[in-house]
Amino acid sequence: MVAKSLAVAVLLVIASGCATPAPGRRALAEGWIEEAHTTDGLVLESPLRVSPQVRALVREKVGYAGTEKSRLLKLVRFMGEADGLAFQYQTQSSLTAEKAFAARRGDCMSYANLLVALARTLDVPVRFVRITQLPVTWEAGGRFFESSHMAVALGRNASWDQAVLVDFGNIHTSPWRFSLYDDVSDDEAFVLFQNNVAVQRLLAGDLLTAERILRFFHQHAPRTPEVPNNLSLVLLQTGRDREAMDLLEASVEQFPRFRPLFANAVQAARRLGDEDLARTLELRGRELLEDEPAWNFNEGMRSYHARSYSTAALRFEKALSADPDNVRLLAWSARAHLAAGNLRRGLEQVERIRSGPPSETRSQLLEDLKAAFPQLEAPAPLPPPPVAERTG
Repeated sequence: MVAKSLAVAVLLVIASGCATPAPGRRALAEGWIEEAHTTDGLVLESPLRVSPQVRALVREKVGYAGTEKSRLLKLVRFMGEADGLAFQYQTQSSLTAEKAFAARRGDCMSYANLLVALARTLDVPVRFVRITQLPVTWEAGGRFFESSHMAVALGRNASWDQAVLVDFGNIHTSPWRFSLYDDVSDDEAFVLFQNNVAVQRLLAGDLLTAERILRFFHQHAPRTPEVPNNLSLVLLQTGRDREAMDLLEASVEQFPRFRPLFANAVQAARRLGDEDLARTLELRGRELLEDEPAWNFNEGMRSYHARSYSTAALRFEKALSADPDNVRLLAWSARAHLAAGNLRRGLEQVERIRSGPPSETRSQLLEDLKAAFPQLEAPAPLPPPPVAERTG
């Protein structure tokens, strides 16, 4: 993405679906699916729907024996072990339960969708929870994304003998773990799942579908800040800067603590040539968000493309302080330090990338860095020979 459209988008990694509603109450999600198709011709997938064949397989492989907690733990093992699904993590890939089952891979939202769908098939009353205090950060094409991590819970932390929290196959029961996660209603989760789908469409270049999804939920779920934030990103990418600015100004007032709205609003104001408004928003955002990784990354990107490489490096370092192992943030930090002429610090960040577990992402980032900075291929200078000391 070019520098003039460096805006923040938020990708909330949160599963959703239609749990069995209370008697006499139809889940909002069901109505939204029907209304979107009838009025807008928009097809919204149900995140928890699985085929009868999948349900039958899980009932056969896991079964109903034992307590609800024991059935959940057996299901977790089935999903993770080689003789079961051997489910693998795949970043930025949010799938419905049915698609996740077929692919045997996906991100934490895909895993949670599948786990919740299968657990409820076994009459285990799990619920979605998400961690928002420690957001996961990532970057794609010069845009910064933030993910609140999705997990699944059974019971409450007041009943330790039966309470359990499952975070992509990792099982926790301690009180401090439960305290990090917030419950999410099925209807709210459904909106956030569709927001996730819209972001995936945006990244795939299908801006029209992304906009249709986001506009539908901006109308039907006006208390969800992720939706107007991502809708503003679509508007900015398609040149509708004034409409994006109007949306962002209203959203900043409605959600004054939602971090990414400020970065998008500053960007929109600058694209409109309104530097006074941009400075006002920037100062207000800094007061609220000075230590936030999303804000610092966007400030770093702005400085980098303005060739203020040392300033950019400082911002990327601040973003890294909240997410020190983020390989993409490390790559941007290395790039800024190297461009600023700070070879030592740049090489340190490159070595941190190299020292991580092998992956296609790491390899590509290293290749990009070597192409931009050929000095990375040069052998390290030999240390000077030792000097003998003499006395007398």
